[in-house]
Amino acid sequence: MTGSTPRGLPAGMRLRLDTLDVDVAREEVARSYCPHVVTPLTGHFHASHAEADGSGLGVFALSYGPGRVRVSPVPFGDFVLVSRPIEGALDVHTGPRTIRAAAGEAVVLDADSEHELVFDAGCRLLTVKIPSALLIRAGALTGHRDRLRTGKASDARPWDLATRVLLRDAVPHGLLASPMGPALAQLVATAAWESFGAERSEGVASADAVARARAYIADNAHRRIGLLDIAAAAGVSPRTLQARFRERLGMSPTQHLRRVRLEHVRADLLARRGGSVAEVAWQWGFGNLGRFAAEYRRTYGTLPSADLDR
Repeated sequence: MTGSTPRGLPAGMRLRLDTLDVDVAREEVARSYCPHVVTPLTGHFHASHAEADGSGLGVFALSYGPGRVRVSPVPFGDFVLVSRPIEGALDVHTGPRTIRAAAGEAVVLDADSEHELVFDAGCRLLTVKIPSALLIRAGALTGHRDRLRTGKASDARPWDLATRVLLRDAVPHGLLASPMGPALAQLVATAAWESFGAERSEGVASADAVARARAYIADNAHRRIGLLDIAAAAGVSPRTLQARFRERLGMSPTQHLRRVRLEHVRADLLARRGGSVAEVAWQWGFGNLGRFAAEYRRTYGTLPSADLDR
């Protein structure tokens, strides 16, 4: 059964499932999350599942009815979940820990751990699914190095704000699938870090951030990388990384990247590897040949074509 909006949820969420069949529920819910086992424990089983998605995010509302139900998923791998009971309570078992989220309390479930979830009788769960790649980029921007770990919020306010934006504006008006979707997804991922991430450790992390960044550039200069990728690899925010580079090297990370690429281009030209000047330049990430030739001449005092002809 599909097409209507479940009771108490904002407009814009599509009802994908309304069933008394455990196997049907498991198969359909797995399409939104991951493979898992569903075990009714007590009471009547009645699953309903609604969703709204866009820009990589998933927003889901899930209930298994008036009975208690245990859900045992495989580790997520490439996403995390932030879940909040709208009604009832949810118990999250991971290793030796049990985390109980009462109505209104949010809990994050990380990508790597094994979890067992127990839905109390009447639990209705609102969940946001966030891709790990999106979290990595948001972490680089905000200076968070570690992964999100399963647990409750250290400061619930950022996530509460993001949830209000989703439920009051983004979902009812279809904004997740609009041109605003990527910006909203970034907001949600940032809020997850601010509420559930460990405290920033940039003071310690930035001490060797330049070394980590230079190593990453050395290994990946041939790839289409930029400041956000370098900062993520270094474990600090882009602003911090730029400041550290200027203090240590007198240039920005992207200027260092271009310098390394120029060195590779010149080495290939002198060794006659890779074809023409244009081909070699393109292989090392230089798309504007005029700008490339001018920068090459400023750096080495000669044109790239002259080095190729030596």
